[in-house]
Amino acid sequence: MSDGDRCEVLVVGAGPTGLMAALLLRRQGIDVRIVDRAAQPSRESRAFAVSARTLELFASLGLADTLLQRGVIDSGIGFHVSGEWVGGLDFDHASSPDTPYRFILMLPQAETEAVLLDALDEAWLAVEREVEVTGLAVDPDGVFVEAQDASGTVTTLRARYVIGADGAHSIVRHALDLRFEGAPYPQNFLLGDVAVDWPLDHDRFRVFVHADRIGLYFPLDGTGLSRVMATDLHARADEHAAPELTLAELQSAFADATCLPVTLSRPEWLTRFRSHHRVVDRYRVGPVFVAGDAAHIHSPAGGQGMNTGLQDAANLAWKLVSVLRGGASEALLDSYGSERLPVAQEVLRFTDRIFNAAAGQVGWRAWLRDALAPMLVGPASALDVVQDRAFRRFAQLDIAYPPNPSVAELPKGPAPRPGERAPNAQLTRHRDLFDLLAGYRFHVLAVSRRRLSAVEASTLADALARLSGERVATHLLARMTAGAHGAVERLERADLFERYGLADEHAQALLLVRPDGVLAWRAESLDLPACTAFLRRLGALPR
Repeated sequence: MSDGDRCEVLVVGAGPTGLMAALLLRRQGIDVRIVDRAAQPSRESRAFAVSARTLELFASLGLADTLLQRGVIDSGIGFHVSGEWVGGLDFDHASSPDTPYRFILMLPQAETEAVLLDALDEAWLAVEREVEVTGLAVDPDGVFVEAQDASGTVTTLRARYVIGADGAHSIVRHALDLRFEGAPYPQNFLLGDVAVDWPLDHDRFRVFVHADRIGLYFPLDGTGLSRVMATDLHARADEHAAPELTLAELQSAFADATCLPVTLSRPEWLTRFRSHHRVVDRYRVGPVFVAGDAAHIHSPAGGQGMNTGLQDAANLAWKLVSVLRGGASEALLDSYGSERLPVAQEVLRFTDRIFNAAAGQVGWRAWLRDALAPMLVGPASALDVVQDRAFRRFAQLDIAYPPNPSVAELPKGPAPRPGERAPNAQLTRHRDLFDLLAGYRFHVLAVSRRRLSAVEASTLADALARLSGERVATHLLARMTAGAHGAVERLERADLFERYGLADEHAQALLLVRPDGVLAWRAESLDLPACTAFLRRLGALPR
């Protein structure tokens, strides 16, 4: 690291969000650097749930199978009151066939980071460690970042853009003087990564409530090593003055919350903590952005935190590439905040509701919760509509963005609408739409429910080929009456038509999917000139 070093994008922070941002930018040919003040990756796994939406992102990068090999598939959530099962969610029964991942993957954050680090290594990019950012300043030429290395030497790094992904105590956020509105929750918790011996299985997330106590169980590796949490009823006002957590204290608190015979052993990590719920007021100040925990922190309820940060990175990276390489307007970068800030705010509301329903009740309210839960949770969780909606909420499949520079504003039409996630669909017996949407790039789908002749297919395929490039992949999906064309993805099933609202037997459509898996634009015809114009607006094609 030398004084005055320049790059196009500097990523501050090598947690999951920063690593994902750096990887996506590097794979797109951007001159990116990533720095972190830690000497080595953290072995503490503060996050562990990988949502279906995040697995779809990893799949597009060719990394999902690696994650699946390392994690545990959690197919549901169990709810217990005073030791008795009162109901649960079985994701296997959720009617959500528009994703290949009908589960939550339980994987320690350290393992997710390891997969991203390996991918960065393959892309010839290393994290510059023991580099602490101490300040930054913006001028017309970009951002000047002051940093100090392990020897105490202070240098100045220069970047066109900076992404602050440096966690809850973000130096970048403080340098920008962004408000981080919110507060800590009143409860303190005990946490341990331990082996659990108890009468239940180890394959699902479980919530236990009993009077003013709460216990949480998360499977980590399928062999009994798990994360457990329990209310710290003896917390001190000054949490930093609390004695070091012991296994015996954690076991006592967890057993009291679960009302079950439990033995904890093999502790790998024991700690006390207090959750906060906070969110910034802006995601961007000029050429500087915040993402992940630097922008939002909340209760671990729902497993939303790391997933939200990874989606922040996926949303921002392609927009930076479009400005740096495609000549897109800087206004495109404003859509990062307009899209992601409402998502973070809703995640805070969602996790607050979950947390307060379970842990926020004391006294008579806790008694009332325990009395009503068996009558409400069981019957409600038995309904298919509840199972499906709950899965989609936890899996982050229904996040949608309003019209903005990166999402077309169109007259009312069939779903999915621009701004919504592009759902999966079965094309043939052995092939899905997501098999085509590989790579972090734009995808243009020309879909014809009307059967095409070989001549029509050839003409359309040639026109699509002229749109294809380094950042744009094109696909022709159709039925054919006679002959064949190598560029045509022949459809054997009607699932794609049904998923994308092509009900008429003669329906045709153009669908433009962004690199982050969001539908950006659509037309109910094969209107290639209009599609080309929107691609240019997004910086995907040369102007």
